[in-house]
Amino acid sequence: MIIAFLLQVSLRVGVVRYNMPMQKIRHQIAEKVHVALQAAYPTEGITPDIVEESIDFPEQQFGDVASSIALRVASIHKTNPREAADAIKHELAIDDVVHEVTIAGPGYLNFRLQPTYLSSVLAQYTTKTAPLSDFGAGKRAVMDYSHPNIGKPMGVHHLLSTIIGDAIKRTMRQAGYEVIADNFIGDLGTQFGKLIWAVKQWGDTEAIEANPIDELQKLYVKFHIEADSDVALDDAGRAEYLKLEQGDEENRQLWRKIVEWSKAEIQPIYDALGVEFDYMHGESFYEEKMTSILKAGKDAGVLEESEGALVCFSDNEDQPPAILRKSDGATLYITRDLARIDYWEKTWQPDVMLVVVDAAQQFAQKQLYEVARKLKLTDAELVQVNFGRMRFADGSMSTRKGNILLLKDLITEARTRALQIVKDNSRAITSDEQQDAAEKIAISSIKYNILSQNRLSDIVFDWDTILKFDGNSVPYLAYTAARIQSLLTKSGEDLTGVNTQQYSWNNQVERELVILLDNYDRELKRAILEYKPSTITTCIFSLAQLYNNLYNNFPILTADEADKQARLQLSKAVGLTLNHAFACLGLEVPSKM
Repeated sequence: MIIAFLLQVSLRVGVVRYNMPMQKIRHQIAEKVHVALQAAYPTEGITPDIVEESIDFPEQQFGDVASSIALRVASIHKTNPREAADAIKHELAIDDVVHEVTIAGPGYLNFRLQPTYLSSVLAQYTTKTAPLSDFGAGKRAVMDYSHPNIGKPMGVHHLLSTIIGDAIKRTMRQAGYEVIADNFIGDLGTQFGKLIWAVKQWGDTEAIEANPIDELQKLYVKFHIEADSDVALDDAGRAEYLKLEQGDEENRQLWRKIVEWSKAEIQPIYDALGVEFDYMHGESFYEEKMTSILKAGKDAGVLEESEGALVCFSDNEDQPPAILRKSDGATLYITRDLARIDYWEKTWQPDVMLVVVDAAQQFAQKQLYEVARKLKLTDAELVQVNFGRMRFADGSMSTRKGNILLLKDLITEARTRALQIVKDNSRAITSDEQQDAAEKIAISSIKYNILSQNRLSDIVFDWDTILKFDGNSVPYLAYTAARIQSLLTKSGEDLTGVNTQQYSWNNQVERELVILLDNYDRELKRAILEYKPSTITTCIFSLAQLYNNLYNNFPILTADEADKQARLQLSKAVGLTLNHAFACLGLEVPSKM
C-alpha cells in the first residue's frame, strides 16, 4: 500500500549537493563523435555544440546513446546518410567508455556503453560532498518576484510570480550563484489616491481597524463601481495621490497605516509558503532616488519634455514613448522601477537582474529595459521571466470587480483537503503528525502544480490532480522518496564505498536509470538558463517512474549480492537526486503520514 511507505519514514528535505562527473555521458559521446567526424569529413560549420545537440537517448533496444549527426553531414555532402554514418563509425574507437557502435534506421549512430563506465557514473551520484555545479560561481543575480500591492489582499494570481521566482532563486543558488531576492512591493501609485479618497469619504475607522484588508478591499471595489458612472472620481483619486507624493501629512499618515496593515496580512502567507526575501524594498523606498535619474536623463538628452510630461522616445517609431513623469508632476511605476535598477547596480553590481512578471507586463518590461539602457543605469543582463495567467473554470479574476480568489483561502482549502486525505489513509499516527503531514503535502502540492507546468502557458489549477497519489504530483514523488528511504533503512547496510565496477549492467531498467540520473544535471542547467523549473519536474517524474519500475519488477533486498548492491546504490542515488530537486523547488515531504 502506498501510504505504508510513508508511515515511519523521516524525510525532511534539505539542500543536498553532489559531486558530479567532470563530463556527462552526453558530452563524452559528443566529443568522440566530433573527433571522428573531423577525421571522416573535414566539414566546416559543424561545431561541437551542434554535435552535442544531435545526441539523444533512444529506446534501449537501439543502445544507450544515439547521434543523428550523420543525417546532417549527408545533407551537406549530398551523400547517403548511412554511408556518412559508416564513415564516422569507422573513425570511432572502442574504449573504456564505448563498448559497441551500431548503425540503425536512416543513419543513426547508436552507442552501447561499457559496464565499468556506467559504474563510475553511478558512483558520482551516491556522494554529496561537493557543489552540484560551478557554472554560477562568482556570479551575482538580483531578482524581484511576488511584488504584491499594498492595500489589497493577495490573490491566487500572486502565487505564480511568488512560487516560480522562489524556485528560480533556490535553483540558481544550487548552481553557485549569489542570489539576492528583493521584493519590489507596490506601495505607491494612483490606486492609493483612490483608496485614500474612499477611506475619507466612506470609511468606518472602527471597522477598518478591526478588519483592515477586507474593509479596504470593499472600499476599493466600491470606488471603481461608483467611478463607472461618475468620471470625476478618477480625477479626485489622482488629486489625492498627488497630495500624497507632495508630502501631505494627512495622506501620508493614512498611507503608512495601510502599508502596516497590509504587511501584517502578507507575512503569514509567505511564512506558510516557505518563501523568504533578503529585502522587501517597496516603491516608496525609491521616492527620493528618482529625481537625480530624471535630471541626468534630461541633461543627457535621453529624456524630453512633451506636452508637459517627461518622456523617453523609443528607437522604434511605432512604439509609444515611455512616460516617466506626468504633466501634473506625478511619477509612474516605470520611474520607480528605473530607480530600483539604479539602486541594484550601485549597491550590488550584479551580473544579472531578473524580474518574474505576468506576460501581460511584457511590453512594459521591455520598455523599462530600453529606457534603462539609454540612461546607462547598468551593464547587467536584464531578464524578464514571463509567465501566463492562472486559469480557473470560472474565468479570470479582478480586484477591481471584487471577485478575486484570495490566496489565504486557497491555502486553507488545500490544508482541509490534504488533512482529509491523511486521516482517510493514516490512522496509526497522532493528530499532530497528521496535521504536520497535511501542512507539508498541501503547500508542496500547490507549489508543484505551478512548477510542473510550462510557465509560458496559462497555469491550470486543478484540485483533482494536485493531491492524487499517481501521476506527476507531490504525493507520488513523496511516496517514491519515502519508499527509497524505507528500503535503505531496512537494508541496514552502509553503502559508503560500495564498488560496482565488476557489475554487468545487463538489466535494461538499471542502465536507463544510470543514464537518466546522469541527465539530471543537464536538465538542472536548462532550468537555470531558461528560467524554467518545469524542466526539473519533468526529469524527476521520469526518474520516479523508472525507479518504481525497477522496484516493482525486480528484487532488491532478496536479490543475489551483486544485483542487491547495484540496486541499493541506484536507490541511494535516486533518493539523493529527488531530495536535491525538492530543495531546488522549495518542497517539503512529511516525516510521517
